[in-house]
Amino acid sequence: MQNNYIRYIKGSLIISLGGDYLERFFNMCRMHEIYLWNIKRENETCICEVYAADFKRLVPFLRKTGTRAKVIKKSGIPFYFPFIKKRIIFFAGVVACLVMLYLVTGYVWAIEYVGNLQISDDEMTDFLEEENIHYGIKKSSINCEEEEKRLRKRFENVTWTSIYFEGTKLYVEVKENEKAEPVETRLRGTNIVANEAGVITSIITRNGVPMVKAGDSVEKGDVLVAGNVPIYNEEQLIAGYHIYDADADISIRTLTEYHASLKKTYPQICYMKNDTSVGFLEAFGHHIDAFPIYELLHGKKTVPYETTTEKKQLILLDNIYLPIYYGKISKKEYYIRYMTYTKDEMEALLLEQFEKFLSGLHEKGVQIVEKSVKIEENREGMEINGSVLVIKPTGEHVDITTTQQDEDETVKE
Repeated sequence: MQNNYIRYIKGSLIISLGGDYLERFFNMCRMHEIYLWNIKRENETCICEVYAADFKRLVPFLRKTGTRAKVIKKSGIPFYFPFIKKRIIFFAGVVACLVMLYLVTGYVWAIEYVGNLQISDDEMTDFLEEENIHYGIKKSSINCEEEEKRLRKRFENVTWTSIYFEGTKLYVEVKENEKAEPVETRLRGTNIVANEAGVITSIITRNGVPMVKAGDSVEKGDVLVAGNVPIYNEEQLIAGYHIYDADADISIRTLTEYHASLKKTYPQICYMKNDTSVGFLEAFGHHIDAFPIYELLHGKKTVPYETTTEKKQLILLDNIYLPIYYGKISKKEYYIRYMTYTKDEMEALLLEQFEKFLSGLHEKGVQIVEKSVKIEENREGMEINGSVLVIKPTGEHVDITTTQQDEDETVKE
């Protein structure tokens, strides 16, 4: 076994020998200490092996004995050197790539968040930036256990964390507390006031004192339900007040105005047919694409264009993310042409917008009682003015002010 290793390192040849004086040839090799092995007789020739360095020494003996030698096979390291020498740039590139790959895999080039539903990715990114964790940082500089503790301390609803690496990708995995914390309710004392002017159509009070009834007209800001509930004594006089958050379902009939306008002329983007697509490469923050060469060959154009980019990150073995991005940049040239609406087109568009407005009211639970619309032309184009009589929920909560409470106390006295 050891001889086989030595023969592979030194290099050996399998040769075929033919002639009438083979015995004399072998004797001369033995006398000059040239080692031959695996000698086999095949018809009129002999097959044997010899070290590559000794093959040149056989030339004088071959001539003296008239022996013919033919190389059948070469094996061993020395015979690979010419191959490597001819392709030295290729092998140097392979070695350089392997060295660069070894260095790059010691850094973080991708970050992914797992399990965060209540906490947004932006909040997680801000936390990592505060901890000086970002793309291109050394993996050895990140203490995963310490960062897990700080993450749980930062976000109280996080019950479990795990920060780990897969290749050059950093995973931040969390589990959040799905059980919501009980909300503390506090009666701060509020009134329900009208959002707009109109006529009250219905009022159902659950908490507080109703100040209006169905059929009453109100103005914006009028109190509809008061949160001050009076306390009466035996003489049916107001002895004090309980302060509550007023609660009621109130509907109001009110008029809603609608206005929209449309210009006669409008811009239209027209794309040209000469689209351009080139590849690009980004490595370690440096961007390279072929547009400078394209502009040099075809001339730089001042026509506006729309740019779209398809970008991918280079990944090895599914989890080794490299700081190298590649993709395609496409530029579509266009020009703007101004078009003019006809009268019928403007009317149709304005009415379509008005119908969308009504659909929006329906989705909000607003009942439409009556509607009227008027379309008029003007210098710039056309406008639409509409009035819609609706029945809708109304009322907003407003804190009971100190002035209101003082007035109530004065009434009590």
